[in-house]
Formats: sequence, C-alpha cells, structure tokens
Amino acid sequence: MKFLNEDTINRFSEHISTVFGVGYTAYAPGTMGSLYGLLLYMFLKDASVFVYVSFVVVLFVLGVFVSDVMEEIYGIKDPSFVIIDEVVGMMIAFISVPYTPLVAIAGFLLFRIVDISKIPPLNLLEKIGGGFGIMIDDAVGGLIVNIVLQVLTR
Repeated sequence: MKFLNEDTINRFSEHISTVFGVGYTAYAPGTMGSLYGLLLYMFLKDASVFVYVSFVVVLFVLGVFVSDVMEEIYGIKDPSFVIIDEVVGMMIAFISVPYTPLVAIAGFLLFRIVDISKIPPLNLLEKIGGGFGIMIDDAVGGLIVNIVLQVLTR
C-alpha cells in the first residue's frame, strides 16, 4: 500500500488536526475550532445519542493520532494550530443537552472560559503530552461544561 507513506500520513494529519486549515487562522484558532465544533453539533443535534457519541469517540481517537503526528512534525508541544481538540471538547459539551439557541450560545461561552482558564484538573491533564495530552484536557473540559449545561437545562 504505497498510498500510506509518511508524507500521506503527515498531510492527512495536518488536514484533520487543523480542521482543513481553520487552525491556521491568525486570530484565536481555539475559538475557531470551538465554532467548528458548534457547527458540527448543529448538524448532528438531531441524531441519536449513539450516533452522536460514536462520532465524537471516533473523532477523539483520530484526534489523538493526528495531534501526535503534528507534535512530532513541528517539534512543538500542543501547537496552537491543532484545533481538533476544541472541536471534540465542544461536541462533548453538548452530548444529550436539549437544544435551544440560548443553550448553544451558553455552551460555547462556557467551553471557551473553561478551555482558556485551564481550571483543575485540566491544567494537569494537558501536561500528559503527546496527542492524548492535547485531546484529553479539552475532552474533560467539554465534560465539565456538559455537566453544567445538564444542570441548567433540567
């Protein structure tokens, strides 16, 4: 299988980890990744919980792989242009949360606050390093926001 050479894997990883180049935006790439996650949520909000969660799990696992490749290519710990972690974290924030425009806005703002502030245990999780470290702090941040949204919407 010659199509799975190192160059192909690197290019694939770059496309997925930067969400097809969105991560290269000069202003607030993490916020752009969160907006992309919100957009994906908007498309999938009516899907079954199984389909939604399955999509998020696949994206998380893929994100670990591609983020790890990007750290290796660039030699930078958690490069700011890698935004797949924000996409996944944002999608986790909305698992089984009833949709309203107000809830979508609140979830987005809460996720950005949690992601930027790196409240414990997120500050410890990001120190894990590698692709898993890049992904897990945003995934747990999304879980924290999900719990808050579950309480607020019930």
